[in-house]
Amino acid sequence: MSTVFLGMDFAKEKFTHRAAQWRRVSSYGQRHVLRSGELVDLVKYEIPARLPANKGKKILWFSDLHFDKKLKIEEKILTESLEFIKSIKPDYVVFGGDTTRYSSYLPIVRDFLKSFPEDSKKLAVLGNWEYSKRWLKCKGWRNFFESSGFKLLVNEPYESNDFFFYGIDDLRKGTALGPKEVADDKEVIFLAHSPDAFIHISNQEILKKSSLVLSGHTHGGQIRLPFFGALLTSSRYWRHFDYGHFANSYKGNMIVSSGLGCSSIQLRIACRRELVLIDFV
Repeated sequence: MSTVFLGMDFAKEKFTHRAAQWRRVSSYGQRHVLRSGELVDLVKYEIPARLPANKGKKILWFSDLHFDKKLKIEEKILTESLEFIKSIKPDYVVFGGDTTRYSSYLPIVRDFLKSFPEDSKKLAVLGNWEYSKRWLKCKGWRNFFESSGFKLLVNEPYESNDFFFYGIDDLRKGTALGPKEVADDKEVIFLAHSPDAFIHISNQEILKKSSLVLSGHTHGGQIRLPFFGALLTSSRYWRHFDYGHFANSYKGNMIVSSGLGCSSIQLRIACRRELVLIDFV
């Protein structure tokens, strides 16, 4: 039985004490827009590198594509996004899940993903919308992302140079599990479609070792009201992780993106679509 009603997640299992360990550093009004297109913004965050070797490395994070060919603006969103990504030439490109509204559009998204810079390492995690395509099991999604040039991480790590990535399965419809071990000598980055998934798996060891958490799912509220902010977030913690930059006492950081697409409601108010550039300094 679904715990979501009117865009709010009423799941009984919450870790409020874990959520309270995160303080907001910046919200929607403080975001640093590096480039602005007609439909998409490129938003930049500077994150301190725990390892000197990682200074200057760049990660491009995007989530919640929800591609729907029936909408005229969708092709423009892909075109603008691809233009921004190619201009950056990031070391890593990471996709946070929720690919398409209908599986018949997957070939279009595959062509989009295959057009990303060849030199960038590419990773992905599953969102709740991937699980709504019940005929496409995990193996099918692995094949899709592999054919798109991406490595899918479902409760599994990926190590490259001085980075340790760990992709968490979707919390709502998958089985979110934490890593058995976390690297001590690398920059540790967790990829989670929803910030709730990281809160779910984050024990003290994970909190101490993680440099960065990248999440989406909330769409930044998608509709943001003056003097109030996000209206709906589809999160168990409502507006606690609605959008922006968060930090904890262990010098860990979390970035929650507004994403590129829309949920069931095809409307955005005071909440722009975005790609996120993480610059390690």
